[in-house]
Amino acid sequence: MARTTLESIQHAIEVNSSLALPIALENLSRLTHLALLTVPFNLIHILVFSLKDFRPDLGHQLWRQEIMYAHGAMALLFGGIGLLALWLRRQPPKLWRMRLLILLGGAGIIGFGVAIACIDQRITSNITPLLLACFACAMFILIRPAYAVPFYGLAMLVFQLAMGYAQADPQLRLSNQANGLTAFGLGLLLSLILWHGHVRNLRQQRKLELQRQELEEKNRQLEYLAGHDPLTGLFNRREFDQLVLMELARIARQPQPLSLLMVDLDHFKYINDRYGHPFGDEVIRHAANLLRGNTRSSDSVARLGGEEFLLLLPDTAEQQARSLAEKLRERLEGTPLATQDGVLCLTASFGVASLDGGGQASYEQLYSAADQALYRAKSSGRNRVEVIRLASLAESLR
Repeated sequence: MARTTLESIQHAIEVNSSLALPIALENLSRLTHLALLTVPFNLIHILVFSLKDFRPDLGHQLWRQEIMYAHGAMALLFGGIGLLALWLRRQPPKLWRMRLLILLGGAGIIGFGVAIACIDQRITSNITPLLLACFACAMFILIRPAYAVPFYGLAMLVFQLAMGYAQADPQLRLSNQANGLTAFGLGLLLSLILWHGHVRNLRQQRKLELQRQELEEKNRQLEYLAGHDPLTGLFNRREFDQLVLMELARIARQPQPLSLLMVDLDHFKYINDRYGHPFGDEVIRHAANLLRGNTRSSDSVARLGGEEFLLLLPDTAEQQARSLAEKLRERLEGTPLATQDGVLCLTASFGVASLDGGGQASYEQLYSAADQALYRAKSSGRNRVEVIRLASLAESLR
């Protein structure tokens, strides 16, 4: 039980520490706005007390002057605090500066309430300004519980001492001191309630933000998986089809050559049967990395399925496509993989379909031409490149 309580307290301290900066920034914002309200409030009081006629006796005149001095000091203090808060919000965050200014702001509010309550003892025995100051400090300044208890305790001690000088009547002094104890207790209670409520809201906001980020990340992953092959990271057939259709639409507006490469790894079934499917997956990844690493960023590489791949080559004429296919074939053959029996030399057959600039063809025609070229490469002994231009295919079909 004690261990659970200790862990709960430790967790609360860690949570509060993690939220220290956003709470400090919130306090600075509140101090800035509070200064905009407090300074005019004080100046209006000074104006009213300077224009209004009071009884000529010394007690009322002293009370009037002290009230004006207190409001003037408060206006100067909060004018400076507001400017400092505005400045700190625009600087790199330093918590100790923020906390110092925040505590100064809270002390200013409580101190003003204590001063007015003591000054009012010249004409009345109530301490309403102190109660209002305690509530205002609790409402406007978010003070961490570890600081709030000594803060309100010290402020209460100052009030008790000040009231001992301000109120000469023992009964009234005792009454005010007791009421002051209640005012500070209520202020502390309200401060704790508002602090925990604000922390709870911040934690909820942070939780919602984390959930939103996780959801966005999952959506990105789903979008990626919807268009990519999970084994190789290459485009899948669905995404590749969309890329081809967009490229065909582009060259219909701006005539340029286009080539499609179809690649089939030779004897892949034997590799799977001989070395197992995990090694077969390694072969697929090796081939995919080689194809992606030896093509342009503008080219699109996809895994068609099994051991077959497709490459879309924009702005690539027949001869360029043939040269690239030969380079890829040689690179693949020249990068054997280590096996339990030694090394395995990989080979692949390439079918190339090319469309000259200004030529017109559908995706089905382009795909069919590449497939026919690949069939020729397979039939001619594998590990070779065969090319078909769309024009020659059309002629053979007539």
